[in-house]
Amino acid sequence: MRVIALLLSAALLATGCSSGGGGIGDGGSGAAATRIKAEYDPRLDDKAQFGRLVIAHVNLGKPSRSYVAEHEERIDALVAARLKAAGYQLQPSSEFETAWREGVRKWGEPYNPTTGKLNLQALQYVLAEAVTWLAANTQAQGVVFTNLEEQQVYFSPTGNHNAYFAGVSRKPSTRGGEGITGDFNWIQGVDAVSINIKVLDLKLQQLFSGAGGIEVTETLDLKGSTPRWMRSKKILDNEDFIEEGINLALDPWIKPD
Repeated sequence: MRVIALLLSAALLATGCSSGGGGIGDGGSGAAATRIKAEYDPRLDDKAQFGRLVIAHVNLGKPSRSYVAEHEERIDALVAARLKAAGYQLQPSSEFETAWREGVRKWGEPYNPTTGKLNLQALQYVLAEAVTWLAANTQAQGVVFTNLEEQQVYFSPTGNHNAYFAGVSRKPSTRGGEGITGDFNWIQGVDAVSINIKVLDLKLQQLFSGAGGIEVTETLDLKGSTPRWMRSKKILDNEDFIEEGINLALDPWIKPD
């Protein structure tokens, strides 16, 4: 069943194993080389069939880490604005929340926060129950998932030390200290966040899948004798980065204004 492949793909992405992920590149071609090719069913353009969508409050797969999840509602609102501007009607998010609860009540919570494991079979059953409820009780015609997913990326050891991932180029940030020494080891994995947008119909068939990089969530701390990567004090606060990620994730379904 195709939905099984979808869920496996989502689970891998959520653990940072996404294809087209972080790579070391040089020049403008680096970001393009990491672009994740979208999967797009043109039927999604038919507003009669799929003009009424609802944005899910959960990830398709494992949930985001807490420091990323706290930004989900704000980024969902930006995605919703883009969908509305493109002529789609957004159903209240409470409809999917109720549908999801119905699925969890019957089949249990797919994700175990204690073990960090995702039960893919339970997720399939909960999703099936949720979309069945939506079809019977709402006017929704499709569900939009807006996963914020982390992955390991690498900064180039030469040149401007950019990192390239999911179609974007990002420079390293630093705090404290006097500068980076020439013998610093740049070949270290650091965390970065991308947005992965999927649209499923109410039979759990995929209509769209796209992704775009947003930002590196670690900064190089130069205060000590040995520079080290640490989580940035503020993340997902650069509106330009977020907009670029959303633009990439929605392409070619919805183009920027």
